[in-house]
Amino acid sequence: MKFKNCIVIGAGNAGRPVARLLNHQGVDVTIADSKKYEEFTEIRQDMLDVLKSEGVKLNLGVDNPNISEYEAIYLAPTIPETAPIYEQIKENDITIVTSKTISDLINTIIDMDKIGITGSYGKTTTTTMITHIFKKAGYKVYQCSSMKWNLVSEAIVDDIVRGEYKGADLAILELPHGTLGLLSDVQLKMGVITNLHQEHLSEFDGSMQRYIDRKSLILDMCDKLVANIQCADLLTYKREDTIYFDFENNNKDADKNKYSPKYLASYDKGNYIFKVVGENPFEKTDINIDTVASYNYANLTAAISVCLEYGISWDIIKEGLALFTGVSGRMEHLGTFNGVEAYFDSSCSELSIRQALDFIKEENIIVVFGCVDSTTIRDNTESGRTVGDYANMVIATGFVEITGELHMDSALGLLNAIENDDVIKLAVCTVDEAAELAMKYAKPGDYIVHLGIGGTTSYNEVKEKLINGLNEGCKRYANN
Repeated sequence: MKFKNCIVIGAGNAGRPVARLLNHQGVDVTIADSKKYEEFTEIRQDMLDVLKSEGVKLNLGVDNPNISEYEAIYLAPTIPETAPIYEQIKENDITIVTSKTISDLINTIIDMDKIGITGSYGKTTTTTMITHIFKKAGYKVYQCSSMKWNLVSEAIVDDIVRGEYKGADLAILELPHGTLGLLSDVQLKMGVITNLHQEHLSEFDGSMQRYIDRKSLILDMCDKLVANIQCADLLTYKREDTIYFDFENNNKDADKNKYSPKYLASYDKGNYIFKVVGENPFEKTDINIDTVASYNYANLTAAISVCLEYGISWDIIKEGLALFTGVSGRMEHLGTFNGVEAYFDSSCSELSIRQALDFIKEENIIVVFGCVDSTTIRDNTESGRTVGDYANMVIATGFVEITGELHMDSALGLLNAIENDDVIKLAVCTVDEAAELAMKYAKPGDYIVHLGIGGTTSYNEVKEKLINGLNEGCKRYANN
């Protein structure tokens, strides 16, 4: 590094991984924040404890830290360029650490071909499918997705510190919008966009255009871009060499004449059909996956398209996908409880809920909906309206695992938004209470499905509570 010490302003989702990575590279790092240690959530406190244990200095509860003694500075993206601190930086001739600085470090450390997957939905599942295929093809794969850590940039840095990438010859990386912002100059052999929908807009002042602008960073990061045709008019038209795939069940209005997808797929009556058009066309019907969620077939189409484009043979793709048994927290089958099938899913917005429940929409469904409040503001009215189209009963919870807070108003808001008067609506505090209550009303052959962002942000804790509640309900209502 060209600087020996650095102050990181802001102990948020960008500042922490930057501080940890620079510290790992031998830089003397101080991380400063106006919030005191006890004002951070327990999970964030744990992350700060890791930084401190590795040698990063914590300067918390300080509004105006002295920056004059530092050679370099990193500023949280939330700090505007008009802030007074920029004058201090100029006066003291301090080097500003940027996303390019961090990206260049990542490129040097993870020095191998990289495939990056972004989009609104399906990133984790697509990443997992692609990983299975490349491993079957004989590659030594380093993979990082939100299943390791909800904040993928933090997960990548954690893997670097622990040396998880060493020995690999290919990196497959999930790139949510936050990670894209921090690592916007990482060099990708191939970029992938699964889809673009109105999601996380609360983090972009409600602007879909600002959200799309963030996703557009991947256009200049990759040598080759593979994208859902649904993204064409929104973004990928900017790259004329974009290679499109089309899962026709989801993209019935796509302009195929304008964008000419190379890879086509559809699902009908239990059969998945995949086609390659243009040069060397073929059609295959010999791949299927065990799933009750339609979104997995869209993800499957993306994964196959990427691997074919990379040069993996159909036979290897087929063998690799045979190893795919689903992704944790994505319509994950938890088992059969007193004849009731239980699934765990993290969907919380309209499209993802519909894609999760469409395949079982004719069944009797009891939804346990985890609190929609989290560190990101979400629309509980949209969630309520959507789940009401599928569920016979909705049990909403108010406890937010990631913050340790109770938001019963959020649970009630979701229930009040359900427009179907036939839906039975209940509100309780916790997921385990909801699961136990669901078993009271469930009959053999019914489905209990957990929905809600807690399936991602607090996967292990929420899943454990859900299973405990189901087991307690089985015991208590066994003869119900």
